[in-house]
Amino acid sequence: MKSWTKWIILFALFIMSIINFADKSVTGLAGIHIMEDLNLTSTQFGIVGSSFFWLFSIVGIIGASLSDRFGTGKLLAIMAIIWTITQSMMLFVSSLPMLIFSRVLLGAGEGAFSATAISHLSKWFKPEARGLAISIINFGNVVGIAVTAPIVVFLISNFGWKQAFFIFGILSFGWLLCWLWLGRLKPAVSFEEEVSKQENKQNINRKDIWKALRSPIFIFTTLSSFVAYSFIVFGLTFNPAYLMKVKGLSEQQSAMIIAISGLIGAILGMVLAIISDRLYKKTQSLWKSRTLFTSICAILAGILFFMYALVNGSGSIIIILSLVNTLVVTINTLNPTAVTSLLPQRRGVMTGTYYGVMSSSGIIAPIIFGKLIQTSGTNSSGGFSASIYGVSVALVIASILLFLFGKHKQHVSTEIDKKLVNI
Repeated sequence: MKSWTKWIILFALFIMSIINFADKSVTGLAGIHIMEDLNLTSTQFGIVGSSFFWLFSIVGIIGASLSDRFGTGKLLAIMAIIWTITQSMMLFVSSLPMLIFSRVLLGAGEGAFSATAISHLSKWFKPEARGLAISIINFGNVVGIAVTAPIVVFLISNFGWKQAFFIFGILSFGWLLCWLWLGRLKPAVSFEEEVSKQENKQNINRKDIWKALRSPIFIFTTLSSFVAYSFIVFGLTFNPAYLMKVKGLSEQQSAMIIAISGLIGAILGMVLAIISDRLYKKTQSLWKSRTLFTSICAILAGILFFMYALVNGSGSIIIILSLVNTLVVTINTLNPTAVTSLLPQRRGVMTGTYYGVMSSSGIIAPIIFGKLIQTSGTNSSGGFSASIYGVSVALVIASILLFLFGKHKQHVSTEIDKKLVNI
């Protein structure tokens, strides 16, 4: 197999990550049109938004686990089929129940994407190169909002919101046709770090999986990602309103700040991922290159996000948000590499559980933010600030716990031969 094949696989998954994020964003961008056409209230539309996550986390855990049995390539193809169906069926949506059903089904189809994509990439990239590979996948999310948002608005304005959904269904189908060929490709060497060749998936029983899932490194790595994801949720749900209502910026200024800081954060996040990869290659220590690196990023993100509530002016806001985005992107890039190293033979179940728990923040965090903002009454800035301070403090606490309990001496011992998988 030629060396450049892995980069074609990575590019294909990068494109899929763009489609994945664009699918999530279409509903919000078409919100006004959907509410008018289907005669929905703001509360009903809020239910539509939350319905995406009803099965997202659960299916993420189950689906990624199935990838260990049936293969990541096949599962990615199945996801593309579901995305094609759910986005295309929007042409026939004429009521709230049908709309909710389509969003729940799409959430179920996308729940296992990140975990499965990373698991698939782990077969093609060496451990010291995975940080960059994962950061490129994460960069696809940013490209999704920065590039597809104006395209979606154009499609909605010229063809209608239902047709915009349908076009993304066509894109998913086009990706599927390409993957039917690419998904069959196999790496010449599947990189399984720190595992004996004789130890395979069938030899890993449930006790080994449970031992890995309840290990301190898994618990506190996942906790730090859970808190970091709440920052992303704040950005998707309440940050635009915060910039306009509290910071006094216009809608156009707010959109520009969010786009610029997101792109800068994604690019700088890739730089930090490369640094982490080089550190791993030099030291061969996951503790130094991943866990400690992530702990430092989390504590800095908490401090900087705390400052976000205190600064004013577009320039200062862009700087703060760009730095926080950089650190959060880095956290979400490096943490999966530490999780998969616990039990490389069951990457699917490990990453699936990790992403399932992490993304559940998308269900819990908006409720907390909304309650804080609502109870602040006319002083809405107090509720926004309380939300920001809460996330900031949680990030610092999570980073300290990860530093204290995610030490390099932690390991998982498998039942079949009591070998230690050091992290």
